Amino acid sequence: MDIERFGTTADLDELIAIRDRIDALSTRDVAADASRPRADLLDLGSALQLRMEVPGVTQEDLELALQGQDLLVAGIRETIEEGITAVFSERPNGPFHRVVRLPTEVDRTAVTAHLREGVLVVHMPKPRRAAGA
Repeated sequence: MDIERFGTTADLDELIAIRDRIDALSTRDVAADASRPRADLLDLGSALQLRMEVPGVTQEDLELALQGQDLLVAGIRETIEEGITAVFSERPNGPFHRVVRLPTEVDRTAVTAHLREGVLVVHMPKPRRAAGA
């Protein structure tokens, strides 16, 4: 009985390289885009809660809006002052926005938001009929 080889180590190396590229895509840092701050959307049962990282942003620099099933968050991070040259600049600055699709209806009259230590927390109670859903 002859043994048939199914490929070479070059084929295996190519498969490993493809797997590594796929892994890199699935684990890339979504915060790399400064216009899209990192966020978590939590289902607390009777409410949804959004937690979004917005370090250096003041409450006055934030805008929130509910449009249909979307929560829109926009704001401005401080920018480097005019006339100053940055030797390097790693912190995100300038305008940002994020649209979060909500998986269920919320009671628009009971939504609250607060900003603490660079994290925006938006608490959105569900309507009574959707709270158990």
